[in-house]
Amino acid sequence: MSSPPTAPDTWAGLLVVPENRSAVRAAQRLATAFRKEACGPRFARPLVFHGPTGCGKSRLVRGVVSQVIGGENPRTIQVLPCTDLPREPDELAALRTADLLAFEDVQHIKTADVGSLLTLLDVRSARRMPTVITASGGPAALTELPRRLTNRLAAGLAIRLDPFGLASRARFTAWYAEQVSVRLASEAVDSLARTADGLRHLTGLVDTLRGTSASHKGELSATQVRELLAAPLPPTPHLDRITRTVAGAFRVKAKELLGASRLRTVLIPRQVAMYLGRVVAKLPLTVIGAHFGGRDHTTVMNAVRKIEAALATDTELAGRVRELRRGLE
Repeated sequence: MSSPPTAPDTWAGLLVVPENRSAVRAAQRLATAFRKEACGPRFARPLVFHGPTGCGKSRLVRGVVSQVIGGENPRTIQVLPCTDLPREPDELAALRTADLLAFEDVQHIKTADVGSLLTLLDVRSARRMPTVITASGGPAALTELPRRLTNRLAAGLAIRLDPFGLASRARFTAWYAEQVSVRLASEAVDSLARTADGLRHLTGLVDTLRGTSASHKGELSATQVRELLAAPLPPTPHLDRITRTVAGAFRVKAKELLGASRLRTVLIPRQVAMYLGRVVAKLPLTVIGAHFGGRDHTTVMNAVRKIEAALATDTELAGRVRELRRGLE
């Protein structure tokens, strides 16, 4: 396999390949509309990105958000997994009026939340406010969802992302490894591309190498990569310890952080614990999600983003998180 190009086609921190090119173009158009229109772009129907696990849907949403946030006009943006759709009236009201709203993994929405989502979609459609949705399949394939919901999705613009083929996986591996300062020989890139079944798996493998290859000089060979990935991970703060520590700091029970409660008094410390699991323990999103009640990786990703944003504006929370980090690192 030939070496990846030295100057890959990228947009908003995304590698653009044939499998995602159409979806990236749609995301670019949405982001460009935000930059051009001071009052926000007008979209009466949702933009739906769909495809199997590991094809980059969440990365695409993050790319749109990064471009909208980076514009000249202040924007209100809400991104959340459909499993975390709030039920409190003030939080639902914030979703109705957000300049940009993104729901991830709509196929996992709880039956009790379908009505709230339909209302949100209808309100935002009437106000011509843009909504982005990700799903595992196109509207016609989501047969487990109520027809009235899939009809709303079908009325929007649905764009498929295909799984990366071998050549694109190799390009992604080389590109991502460069982003995180992991030096890989070409045969190591090819080996990882053949091993992984999707982008999430690939990033997990490269992230693991990032934590274990510091003592190696020069490019890692395919043999060295296999040896490093087979070795046990270096010790990290255990999620049980993080959970107990955060629960104590916020005066809630540890088992509540692992449960299904969406009360704000539980949700915020749970998100802090997920954030610490990522930035302190440096654990994969899937591992953190499994610990906290079997939650999806997008829930963890959303929690990390929310806490990162809150730390910049909430001095009390920022101080509490700093103290927690000191005790855990």
